Amino acid sequence: MLTSAIEQSHNINVSENYISFDFSQKLVRIQRALYSYILCLLPNRTDAEDVLQETNLVLCKKFHEYDETGNFQAWAFRIAKFQVMAHLTRYRRSKICFSNELVESLAEEEYDQSQLKLSQKALQLCYEELPSHMKDIARLRFKDESSLKEICKKVGRPIGSVSATLHRIRAWLLRCVKQKLPALEIESEI
Repeated sequence: MLTSAIEQSHNINVSENYISFDFSQKLVRIQRALYSYILCLLPNRTDAEDVLQETNLVLCKKFHEYDETGNFQAWAFRIAKFQVMAHLTRYRRSKICFSNELVESLAEEEYDQSQLKLSQKALQLCYEELPSHMKDIARLRFKDESSLKEICKKVGRPIGSVSATLHRIRAWLLRCVKQKLPALEIESEI
């Protein structure tokens, strides 16, 4: 699918539409995610495959508009969303047809899901970096959902001390996740 989109792009004017190796690598790496994203927005696989093909063609035509410092997957998903909406506009007569508002909503939700997965991965990495005594308290509170009293009994510390430790854990995890997210976003594009 991607190969024919690139070939079609080259047939237009090869000298003006030369696609860099880096760009083509990024595009190849996100094909599965891009197809999944489109499939979430369209009711059948054939339409999703057609829109994936159209999206790849548009991405290849617009490769010069991509900002190298930006999030490639987010840029590609945004173009895919517009291709889905264009497809739905062309096929309004179909019995099953999503409104543009629904597509917008689903597209945002799907993007939010990928951001959520990255945040969860960052949180897990940060949790692993916690000192063992903090990790134990965090596990008791957030995974086991123990009350403050239960945690105090298990770790043998007063409630004020446990409460202050939980506050430090939350603050540390928040800082750590904010630091790790940009690298994970770049890694997810590769």
